[in-house]
Amino acid sequence: MSLQSRILLLSVLLVGGCDRARAESDSATEEEVEQKTPIVAQQVSRGSIEQALTAASTIEAEKMVTVHAESTGRLISFDLEEGDTLKKGASVGRIKYDSQAATLDRAKTSLEKAKRDLDIVERLHAQGHASDDELATARLAYETASLDVGDSKRNIRNTRVTAPFGGTVTERFVTKGAFVSAGAQLVTITDFDTLVARVYVPERELDRLAVGQPAFVQGKAARSRQGQGTIKRIAPVVDATTGTVKVTVGLPAELAGGDQGFLPGMYAEVRLTTERKDDVLLVSKRALVREDDDVFVFTVQPDDTAKRVKIDIGLEDAERAEVLSGLSEGQEVVVTGQAGLSDGGKVVLVDASGEPLDGSDGSEGQ
Repeated sequence: MSLQSRILLLSVLLVGGCDRARAESDSATEEEVEQKTPIVAQQVSRGSIEQALTAASTIEAEKMVTVHAESTGRLISFDLEEGDTLKKGASVGRIKYDSQAATLDRAKTSLEKAKRDLDIVERLHAQGHASDDELATARLAYETASLDVGDSKRNIRNTRVTAPFGGTVTERFVTKGAFVSAGAQLVTITDFDTLVARVYVPERELDRLAVGQPAFVQGKAARSRQGQGTIKRIAPVVDATTGTVKVTVGLPAELAGGDQGFLPGMYAEVRLTTERKDDVLLVSKRALVREDDDVFVFTVQPDDTAKRVKIDIGLEDAERAEVLSGLSEGQEVVVTGQAGLSDGGKVVLVDASGEPLDGSDGSEGQ
């Protein structure tokens, strides 16, 4: 091969080698950029956190009663409508009592006769003209007549139906003029000042609850109906079947009835705060990676890599968790993008829309 041919071949090889080196360099740069995982980070901060239990319940009125007729007859007075309010002892209605009145008149007449007979027998007995048996019989007749008068008076009282306590008429079963029998339902009266929500909490939470403790109540369908009640009672027994304890939450009067208050029968959610801590380290629960009983997070390092760190957590709420160990205030942890991220992997910080925070497109060096 001539010298000129050798020089030409060497030039071709050098050019090809340079092209291959440049291509390999570009490929390596592309691979490095492709390995960077876009992530959203958030700083570990200090603050307050509450741990709470949430349970479903049905709003009930502890004082709600259906008033029944205690006598038989026609309703001659009954003008209540649903929504009417009554005071304790107020008249609900009146049942016709002519037959009871006639019975009372007869009983009074018999009582008067029994009293005259007893007076005569007592005078004769004092004079020795009446025996002890005759005196005992006269006294028995008088006592029986007295009982009959008492029964007749009670029967008349039973024709007057009154409210056992103050409240609101929430249901009416009959109308004026209807014929009712003893035991018939007339109206339901509800005291809205006694509304409660009963929930069942796990036995393990029992020591964190106490009478008087606040509880947040919110309607499940009517979400605008909400407010704070208090624990009124804690059952003294544990249900062995479910391992739960019944807790009764009382609602204040301002949360009952009206256009924005709770009504009996409404479904509600009750949130019981079991513990609160202030000035503690907090991390977003979105950053947590759980593996069996262990919890990890990925922290963002100064060299734009992610480090997998095991942490211990304490209280948790819906969005945050208390950090007991493993992190310090101000550290940045990955809250979005940690799926598939490996320890030491390259990362690039982006905003919620996926745009790099440094203004670049994440493809430096290409």
